[in-house]
Amino acid sequence: MLRRRPHPFLCALLLVAAPGCYGGLGANDSNAAADSEDAGSTAGSDGASTGADDGGSVFACDPDAVAPELPLRRLSKIQYASTIADLVRGAAPEGDVDAILTELDPLIATVPEDARETIAGETHGGFRRLDQTVHQEHVNASYDVAVAVGRELTATEARRTAAIGSCATDADAANDDACLGDFIARFGGRAMRRPLDADEVGFYRSVYDGEGAAVGMDPEAFADVVAVMLVSPQFLYFVEHGDAPVAATADRYWLSGHEIATRLSYHFWQSMPDDELIAAAESGALLTDEGYAAQIDRLLADPRTEITFGEFYREWLWLDDLAPMDALVGTALFDAVRGDFEPGPDTTANMVAEVVDMATWTTFVQGGGFEELFLSDRSFAKTADVAALYGVTPWQGGEPPVLEDPARVGLLTRAALVASGGNNTRPIMKGVFLRKGLLCEPVPPPPNNAAANPPELSDEMTTREVVEELTQQPDTACAGCHSTFINPLGFATENFDSLGRTRTEQTLFDEAGAVVGSKPIDTSSMPQIIAGDTTMSSGAADLAQLMIESDKPQACLARNLVRFTLARPEDVMGDGCMLDEAASRLSEGVPLVEVIRAVALRPEFRQRRFE
Repeated sequence: MLRRRPHPFLCALLLVAAPGCYGGLGANDSNAAADSEDAGSTAGSDGASTGADDGGSVFACDPDAVAPELPLRRLSKIQYASTIADLVRGAAPEGDVDAILTELDPLIATVPEDARETIAGETHGGFRRLDQTVHQEHVNASYDVAVAVGRELTATEARRTAAIGSCATDADAANDDACLGDFIARFGGRAMRRPLDADEVGFYRSVYDGEGAAVGMDPEAFADVVAVMLVSPQFLYFVEHGDAPVAATADRYWLSGHEIATRLSYHFWQSMPDDELIAAAESGALLTDEGYAAQIDRLLADPRTEITFGEFYREWLWLDDLAPMDALVGTALFDAVRGDFEPGPDTTANMVAEVVDMATWTTFVQGGGFEELFLSDRSFAKTADVAALYGVTPWQGGEPPVLEDPARVGLLTRAALVASGGNNTRPIMKGVFLRKGLLCEPVPPPPNNAAANPPELSDEMTTREVVEELTQQPDTACAGCHSTFINPLGFATENFDSLGRTRTEQTLFDEAGAVVGSKPIDTSSMPQIIAGDTTMSSGAADLAQLMIESDKPQACLARNLVRFTLARPEDVMGDGCMLDEAASRLSEGVPLVEVIRAVALRPEFRQRRFE
């Protein structure tokens, strides 16, 4: 394949995708201080402020406000891999699909992983679908995959018959021209997610011809057509031209049926539209409110949507930041801390899966609202290690077991959110996560001389006492933020050790791991979920209730849902109506799946701006 001289347009396409052509929303800032125990960063930038005064709990809906333009987005790695797989499934003989995908897997693995992107270069949290950086590795990998797909789909007579039609393998030369045209229109329409126009069909015919190199139904020429299609910007990016203008607006347009189908399928399924969605676009049904709502309901009921929103919850809750639980196994101090519990290489992933399963089960099976998610008393631990931490039997489907431990109060006390995997707990980082990740409030950056290492275990003081001594000394640069914004939130879950087990006392060890004493745990604090509120909290249960009553975590989830849906940072003015509706529904207890549905039903989902 491509042993002929490559078509000139293939080289041009690769230049379009070359590094530097599109910088996207900005690369992650890997500043070491941002990942330190004393971490903090200002969240919020032009049009995407976090609302520090009110915590983002109130959004103003101005129907005339103008939202930012959507960028020219490329497919994320997950979306790219899923689309390639679906194209192969639709073109190859059923018995050959697995073999072809096995051949492609190592090549797809060379596509760079997307970075989690959110606002203002924030390195914690964020969503991979927002990453728009393009590297030379993207260009090389997409070229190699495209060539391989073309080669595999044309490798045998059976595969050519399935992908192109029997006309490509019969002895009748009279049908060759129609055979080529049909293949370009059919395969190209699936790859580009819309019908090709006459000029495009003519272009791909010229690719096939290869300046006169193709002879008859040439397998290599068909493979070239496939390869050029799959390195086209029309395949690698979400290219939208819009359709009818939105009434009474200067630069806002309704998307076409095929563009809406593409947005829907990639939002909910992370892949290309299926036949039913394409049919709804072609018939015009997708352009009606009733037809559009019916397709949303169908997509929501598909298991692929649960997988997609499992990724949403995973990224929103910073679960990819969880450290390995078994990294220190075999060291004297950690072995003393862990006692008879032995974390394995999969324990971290199992902790993460438990939280994701809790979120998706609450959303798509229970039909619960935000409060059911935030205060859930059920265990979703499917593996023995996490179930042992919770003191329950592993969940095997059906109704999840109840957590009898009164210290396990909802989301805030899940092992994945309180464990550190080290010798010590990390109340500072827990406080930073709760303030920034669940309340969407900014935490000012640490001073330049701030310590970048977690506090060491003491053989005389609890971790809380060590942190207070290090960060809350009066009249120091650290005290203002730590004593007010960060530490009080982190201290609320200090009744969990570094592996996420409940405790009422902290065992004190010397450097060799010998027990030298113990001290009671203190989880009381003044969390100030609302600035200036002097209400005291005795621990996670009080903290969770104060957070729920403030409506701030609901507003924060609304922000993240809008980011995930539109694949860009939210704009508190231009997206105010969407944010306000989502936050209000979450606070009112509307089922989470209905909130997700309502966001996709917003007119903004079916529109875009053009300058």
